Amino acid sequence: MGTARGRRRVPAMATRFLEARFAWARTALDSPARTTRSAVVVGRLLGLAFVVCFATGMYSHALQDPLPWMVFPTRPTWIYQWTQGLHVISGTAAIPLLLGKLWIVYPRLFSWPPLDSPLHGLERLSIAMLVSSSLVQVAIGFLNTLQWYPWEFSFRRVHLALAWVVIGSLAVHVAAKLPQIVAHWRRDRGETPRPTPRIVRPATPDANDPTDPVGADAPATATTRERDGA
Repeated sequence: MGTARGRRRVPAMATRFLEARFAWARTALDSPARTTRSAVVVGRLLGLAFVVCFATGMYSHALQDPLPWMVFPTRPTWIYQWTQGLHVISGTAAIPLLLGKLWIVYPRLFSWPPLDSPLHGLERLSIAMLVSSSLVQVAIGFLNTLQWYPWEFSFRRVHLALAWVVIGSLAVHVAAKLPQIVAHWRRDRGETPRPTPRIVRPATPDANDPTDPVGADAPATATTRERDGA
């Protein structure tokens, strides 16, 4: 009997310990910049960069491996340079945006409980896929601009496959977070900014101090009047 009670007590103690440590981590990582509004602002820029990069990348892939029914314009002659320039610019811009978004939201990894419903589990799985595939995608894409390939796989095939994983998991993530995105899309509908602390002067200035302009002009307090024999 006592042994069975002890076996039940161990998971409960472990759960309380993990919950306390997770709460401590969230408190330690708290910052005024880590808000839902900040996550939405950086996230929409990151999403735009991903969409532009995906669209221009698909155009480049279709030009190199077109399907029989595909027809592409041949004028103006600089259209491919323009789309590839957008592809490189948006992909490079996605690197700091992705790192900034991760900096804002990563303390939420310590939320408790880690999974509270099947929908929450699906959301966390989509986030894991989005983060891992995005990091690999922007990393190998940046190395491709340097013409450095420290791997054995085909860059084009892996880059194309990861592009679909990134855009698919991004769509799932946006759908899961859509209520928060709508609520915090505009500044006036988002979180109330934290007030800046105000510096309050002492309530009883020293009227006898000639170097204190406030104290010199302020009326004498009751204590001062008593001291002066008033």
